[in-house]
Amino acid sequence: MSSTEKTQNLEQYLRSNGAYINPNITVVEDSASGVHLRAHSRLEAESSIISVPHTLCLSYLNALVDDAWPVFKEHRHRFKVEAIGFWYLAAQYLHRETSFWRPYLDSLPSPESEHTQPLFFEDTEDVAWLEGTDVWHTHLGRTEVHRGYYDEGIAILREAGVDVTGFTW
Repeated sequence: MSSTEKTQNLEQYLRSNGAYINPNITVVEDSASGVHLRAHSRLEAESSIISVPHTLCLSYLNALVDDAWPVFKEHRHRFKVEAIGFWYLAAQYLHRETSFWRPYLDSLPSPESEHTQPLFFEDTEDVAWLEGTDVWHTHLGRTEVHRGYYDEGIAILREAGVDVTGFTW
């Protein structure tokens, strides 16, 4: 477990933009847990560990005030709230070289990593193990919801004249 340039950049970014990180805490990274917080010593009960201002939250609300991406504000009534959050994250990630959130984005698993989430299985063998279970039905439902967000979002972005090349695969 160590502090890397990535974690140092993230910690500096957080602190310089109004976040509080307890002095006994460091942002670290290892292969098992990825980027996370680690205490140097025992913390007192009721200690504050981290506090992040809303301005650092990559969210629906920030998407609506970002002049670089007016499509989200202009078409906010056509997107589902959570879908704007997903699309805004994707837009920031796609343009992370110039994104305000780059230190945070750089700390996330890349799309090329083998990081998966439990309710969006892509591996056919994994899905086969789930078939007929409650998790399988949840997976099917969540896949349908996310497919709808994707299809609707691509259509809205295209209609608004946004180049969707980086959002498609």
